[in-house]
Amino acid sequence: MWKRILLAVLLVTGACFNVIAQSIKFKSVSNQDLTYVLNNMQKRYVYTDHKTLNIAVYLVAEQQGNTDAPADCKTPGSIYIAVSEAKPQPEQYVYKLNAVCDPKFINWIKSKKMYKIAFSYGPAVKRKTATVGIMLKKLVLE
Repeated sequence: MWKRILLAVLLVTGACFNVIAQSIKFKSVSNQDLTYVLNNMQKRYVYTDHKTLNIAVYLVAEQQGNTDAPADCKTPGSIYIAVSEAKPQPEQYVYKLNAVCDPKFINWIKSKKMYKIAFSYGPAVKRKTATVGIMLKKLVLE
């Protein structure tokens, strides 16, 4: 009987220490670029093939008056592309395309050589389409 009580006390005590050890803490992130992206992210598009690469495309609103943004655009935005190998301890890269007017993701394009995305940009009456080829260590603008 005493063995069961002692065992129960030890289990409860051990569980209490485990909960205390896993207390939630926080710290402020000091990377200004990361802070800006996370606070201004509008959309996220993800492609994963689980064999070679994981790709995330982020549309991020730019501030009016940003030197990269077109002067006559009411809704400037940048496109960030995060690329990661699909394996333990992967190589990871993030690329930022320059600010354009009102970028819109169109779709993923299948290609034998690389992954591609298509997006449109520009004022409503003069929309353009661009394609970006994505590889782990570089982008190819088409």
